[in-house]
Amino acid sequence: MRPERLLPTRVYRFYRGGALIDRLRGEPEHDGDHPEDWIGSVVAARNPGRDEPLAGLSRLASGPLLRDAIKQSPAAWGMPNLLVKLLDPVERLPVHAHPDREFARVHLGSDYGKTEAWVIVATREESADVWLGLRDDVSREQYRAWIDTQDTHALLNSLHRLTVRAGDVVFVPAGVPHAIGPGALIVELQEPTDFSIVCEWDGFPIAAEDAHLGLGWDTAIEALGLSAYEPVLGLPDNEFFAVDDRPEPGGRFGVLLILEGEGELDGERVRAGDAFVLPAACEPFQTRGDLDVIRCLGGPPT
Repeated sequence: MRPERLLPTRVYRFYRGGALIDRLRGEPEHDGDHPEDWIGSVVAARNPGRDEPLAGLSRLASGPLLRDAIKQSPAAWGMPNLLVKLLDPVERLPVHAHPDREFARVHLGSDYGKTEAWVIVATREESADVWLGLRDDVSREQYRAWIDTQDTHALLNSLHRLTVRAGDVVFVPAGVPHAIGPGALIVELQEPTDFSIVCEWDGFPIAAEDAHLGLGWDTAIEALGLSAYEPVLGLPDNEFFAVDDRPEPGGRFGVLLILEGEGELDGERVRAGDAFVLPAACEPFQTRGDLDVIRCLGGPPT
């Protein structure tokens, strides 16, 4: 098998952005309501109130949905246990968290939760801010009170504030509350789900009833990690995914994204913003030209 070129998959979200994704691809820059591009996705986006059953699903340049191609040859493609996103907010995202695998299995019928990592590719200014992990332990009762009263100041200021620049990597374990500030183009590696428990909706176009994944807060709050968490830049060894700059097969399901330059990949002309999915059975291929790439690999199959 060969690397398979992917078509862009821009996805509606409740927040605005996306101009840096356009800039990456050399297209006219526009901040709108499709601030993400999903790469190598076999997962549909969850957007309450929008009837878009195929939203978020990646399509091969040859025509079929990636999900359908994998169903035809699952062993050759490997386990699609990774979703990669280009993410470019022009406004701060609310405080939220994601369930881990055990919570997702029990309450959401999914084998995957949503541990993720952010690779900062570019920033609109010199740097950008993100918030990650509680500075101090918080009781479940206290955190629930902040949610119920929408004490957005307490929710945000309970978190560590980090300044990030191009080249930084931030690991975000499932359950850890976090928020992303405006102004950064992020390559996000994550488990293949779209599960978010949104703790802060006041001032955002989010309905309170959509914030807890339909579980109710008595259950949803059990997914949150409310112990102090000290964030560290860099990607630790983990079971979920790996990232590097090697333009070659990884022996498992993965994604290759061109970040800079022009040239050829497996005989095809490529430029910044082009994306390919790498099957597990991908054969060696050649690249030519001055290409800066990022390779994202799913974890070993379980």
